Amino acid sequence: MMKILHVLETSIPHTVGYTIRARSIVENQRRAGMEPVVVTSPFFPSKLVRAAVEELDGVLYYRTNHIRAPGSARTKVGSYLLRLMMVARYRRAVLDIAIKERPDVIHAHSSYTNAYAALPAARRLGIPLVYEVRTLWGESAVVEDGLRADSPKHRLIWKLELGAMRRADVVVPISRGIREELIARGIAPEKLEVVPNGVDTERFKPVPRDTSRARGLGLEGSFVIGFLGSIRKLEGIVTLLEAYKLCQERRADVALVIVGDGPERPLLEARARQLGLKSVVFPGNVPHEEVASWYSIMDLMVYPRIRAVINERVTPLKPLEAMALGKVCVGSDVGGLLELIRNDETGMIFRSGDHSDLAAVVLALIDDPGRMERLRGAAFDFIKREREWSSIVERYREIYAGRVGAKRGGAMRGEEGFGPRRQNG
Repeated sequence: MMKILHVLETSIPHTVGYTIRARSIVENQRRAGMEPVVVTSPFFPSKLVRAAVEELDGVLYYRTNHIRAPGSARTKVGSYLLRLMMVARYRRAVLDIAIKERPDVIHAHSSYTNAYAALPAARRLGIPLVYEVRTLWGESAVVEDGLRADSPKHRLIWKLELGAMRRADVVVPISRGIREELIARGIAPEKLEVVPNGVDTERFKPVPRDTSRARGLGLEGSFVIGFLGSIRKLEGIVTLLEAYKLCQERRADVALVIVGDGPERPLLEARARQLGLKSVVFPGNVPHEEVASWYSIMDLMVYPRIRAVINERVTPLKPLEAMALGKVCVGSDVGGLLELIRNDETGMIFRSGDHSDLAAVVLALIDDPGRMERLRGAAFDFIKREREWSSIVERYREIYAGRVGAKRGGAMRGEEGFGPRRQNG
């Protein structure tokens, strides 16, 4: 049985997009006969730490929150020094866990901190290091944090990320767009293996409309446009608000529900008031166990992402979940969404930032229930055919097997830096 040590920024029970993908990988690997073990970084939320080692769904999770994270520093210089100390101690912790567990592969997931923490353990044990790239951290900071492109900090982030990729044995981008960006930045194409986002359809299943929730919100008889996710500038939700105003002017039976929280939420609520949209529902973050209920009252999901490098390259997870739940998805024409939503096939596409075009697409769908049903069925078929985690996870087995074989062959030939491994136990 192949044992994989996953090195993660955070994990369940913390529930965000990052941990949903990680949980899907780990659970499906276990079901497929592999043996995943997890270690989480010092950035795992301390309030969720229950033990230094815990078992969740049959998988061991090692926590490293005994290591201080940079956020606890009082000054900027102190933060940098603490980060260096954190990485050094984190590397030691991962090495100790790896020596104890004796994995066949170490699989580090974004960000570069996890890759650098895992590197000494992989080298010491003579096993492959897989680095999974889930986003482009520097490009995200350009939009979300106002970081200037090609600034010293922007270049440093890219230098650290690319350095981690060059040291890894294989790099796993989660989208074709990320792969293209990495090739453009000098990573060898033969080193890159795309493993896309997926959905566990055993976990995400269509559920009947929660009529009591719809009634409580005054949405009975309404066609509900929905958004569920992080409320960030990247998501372009202001375009959705402006499109909704046009829809309301045409139809009184249209409603809008925006579930989630984030730095843009106060600005969006203010914009809704400016537009006179008193009926928009902003429930904020909702308990994870209630997410399916909120999805159930939504007839159409909209993903109005802005045009930015990060959005052109990275595929979001939420549209796939929505498709698995039987929802029709409308997305802007940015690259990451175009990998998921095929216009008039698995959903509908509109011009990014063009609220008039979005309104026209939404109104056309409301007026054509047959088309809605066709899109809903085609999207679900796409998920089952191409994005079911039980199938996707086999790609990892192929990647691991190829690299483990190559690494062991190199060790037998006496490659520098690697020696024969002890047997497990």
